[in-house]
Amino acid sequence: MEKIDTSKIENWPEKVILGYARISDRYSKNVLSKHEGIEFSNFLNPKRQAEFLTARHLFRYLLEQSGLDLSIIKLSKHEEGKPFFEIEGEHAFVSFSHSQSHVFCALSKTIDMGLDVEQKSRVVNERVLKRILSEEEQAYLLRENPVQLWTIKEAAVKCMGTGLRTNLNEVQIHKNKKNRFSVRFNNEYYFEICSFKQLNHQIALAYQSQ
Repeated sequence: MEKIDTSKIENWPEKVILGYARISDRYSKNVLSKHEGIEFSNFLNPKRQAEFLTARHLFRYLLEQSGLDLSIIKLSKHEEGKPFFEIEGEHAFVSFSHSQSHVFCALSKTIDMGLDVEQKSRVVNERVLKRILSEEEQAYLLRENPVQLWTIKEAAVKCMGTGLRTNLNEVQIHKNKKNRFSVRFNNEYYFEICSFKQLNHQIALAYQSQ
């Protein structure tokens, strides 16, 4: 596992830390809390167990890289399923995403965000793409990278924490510059987007600028 140097990634918020790890079932389960141990056991698919365990180790690794004391950290979830963590009772932010081969994790003490990744080779069916794009977006975004559009929308939904209850065609992408995007949902939520390619993955981070 490794922390990614984000200092040269355009539009990346400097107070957000990003890292990745290759999915493996060889990590120790000793790091799991009692609640996490139960959640781990409830996964019947060994691949899903490996993703969950890898993500928890990666989270702890990034905390250590940030100089934070693991003994005062508590990882939790909102009722809707969006993860967060607490540092001595203070709310902080974390988002996980995984592909077939890797788990990615972004965390910050101050910036709310949502992370989504997909392997660059993933094929997004054209019918699926048209379903997730509004009529306005289809007029000017169909020529964009389909995987990039998919990850941008998923990252925004993760930041909102609304999950499957949100139709992706209601999440409006706005292309501001050559490779800079923002997202708006029902004129209620507005997110900056950092979208880039690394490690053969398309990566998108949606965050609320301060």
